[in-house]
Amino acid sequence: MVERSIHAAGGIPVYLVIDPIMARCVLLTKPEGQGEDADYFAQEITKFGDPVPMDDLGLELDTSEFGTLPDVRPHRYP
Repeated sequence: MVERSIHAAGGIPVYLVIDPIMARCVLLTKPEGQGEDADYFAQEITKFGDPVPMDDLGLELDTSEFGTLPDVRPHRYP
């Protein structure tokens, strides 16, 4: 995904995608590479309702009250 590689190329150390369609959070860490080839080395997927440990930031995100978009067609990518 283009946005993912842009963030990785910029050296953004922690990139969190909150996905109300798939009811999950995707935590991306350890950016590598340059330009369009940049990406995140580590990816952790957590379903809504479970806490998202964000160790690099020293916190944990509570997702127990996150809502979903049930009438939207699911997609494949975070």
